[in-house]
Amino acid sequence: MVFKSGALLLVIIGAYLLKHLHIFGERDYKVAQGLVFNMTLPCAIIMSFATNKHDMRMLWIVLFGFICCLVPLFLVYFGSFRDEKQYRAFQMLNASGLNLGAFCLPVIQTFMGPSAGLPVIMMDIGNAMVATAGALTITRTLLHMDENFKALPLILRLRNIARDFLGSISFDIYMLMLVFMFAHITIPQPIVTLITPFANANAFCTMAMIGLMMEVPSVRKDRIELLKVIAWRAVFSVFIALGAWYLMPFPLHIREILTLAAFSPITIFSTKFTDSLTGNAKLAGFSLTATAVISLVAMTALHAVLPAA
Repeated sequence: MVFKSGALLLVIIGAYLLKHLHIFGERDYKVAQGLVFNMTLPCAIIMSFATNKHDMRMLWIVLFGFICCLVPLFLVYFGSFRDEKQYRAFQMLNASGLNLGAFCLPVIQTFMGPSAGLPVIMMDIGNAMVATAGALTITRTLLHMDENFKALPLILRLRNIARDFLGSISFDIYMLMLVFMFAHITIPQPIVTLITPFANANAFCTMAMIGLMMEVPSVRKDRIELLKVIAWRAVFSVFIALGAWYLMPFPLHIREILTLAAFSPITIFSTKFTDSLTGNAKLAGFSLTATAVISLVAMTALHAVLPAA
């Protein structure tokens, strides 16, 4: 298990070093981003649905994921009132939300096999309802950061929000798989065979993307704000993990998966939204990388100490 997590960490470090050897450029992470969000992650989602039984009780995990993403967003809003507006936005966007599909899914499948992916995906369906677009809308509305958006007619605002959601292929696949689950539709085996190589590449591509995004911020205030986000996330992760372990009505192995998922890092969408609202791309990228390394260590340790199913 230590070697598995070490291999994932090695991919992050390797991609970071290759960037600093000028084999990759500063913006090449967008190529890896495109591969993950448009190819490997959607295929991994489909693969997990195709190779696991769909218990309708799993819908409780969707609700759990939604609450775990939405509630911290408002708690940080009230808890960060003394900070400057741009740093409040940074804290709200990065202290809330879980990087389940792009990070947690490949990590947990590396630890526990492909069958462990379905609970992560069900949790991410609820999480994604906020993280893929809702967090941006709520943050800029509460902090009054986008006068142009506020000036738009209601129908145009709703259309922009809908475009944010539907423009995410991963979110679209989540919704499609949910429809398949309700309709009891089985994914044909030839499709599973076709997407298997892409799904298997998800872990490597995700870790490489994180390594390519990594860059240490030079401003001291940025580093302080990152420490605040890490502190916020540590508190939220503990409460989410306790809720997953003691409250969720599922077998031991599913509760372990949800407990590990509670320690997921900052979402890719949060880094994108941070860049768009504050213009601080360097802080956004390093925040993801820093919390990804912390999450990898925490998830490895938890998997080692939690009771085996």
